[in-house]
Amino acid sequence: MPRFSLDTNLPASKIPEEFLDECTSILSNTLGKRRTYCISTVNPGLKMTLGGSNEPCGFIQVTCIGNITPEINNQHIGILTDYVNKAIGIPKNRIFVDLHPNEPETTAYLGTTFYQLYYVEKQRRLV
Repeated sequence: MPRFSLDTNLPASKIPEEFLDECTSILSNTLGKRRTYCISTVNPGLKMTLGGSNEPCGFIQVTCIGNITPEINNQHIGILTDYVNKAIGIPKNRIFVDLHPNEPETTAYLGTTFYQLYYVEKQRRLV
């Protein structure tokens, strides 16, 4: 269950309609996960400052089981930061990113953990 979440002080009117759909595609591609499992959210219009400034800023959180490692994190961060910068105009120096690896034992879908689905049931319910 890869998840992309952007908190920003930009108003909702500055977020293009296709923004979340494109975030979902980018997340799927960079993490190498099925798009059908990816979730993207944006929380616009927050009272938010960075460094004491109210200029446009954003905080991206990405969670995923696997594929978040020191060896490839810079690739994920670059791709996501570039897209947010180009799509909604937040300067790269005003975007922070938090990558958080999830564990299959503590992440759930279909009423059970991914550990159960992948390792015990051998993906039988995941079509």
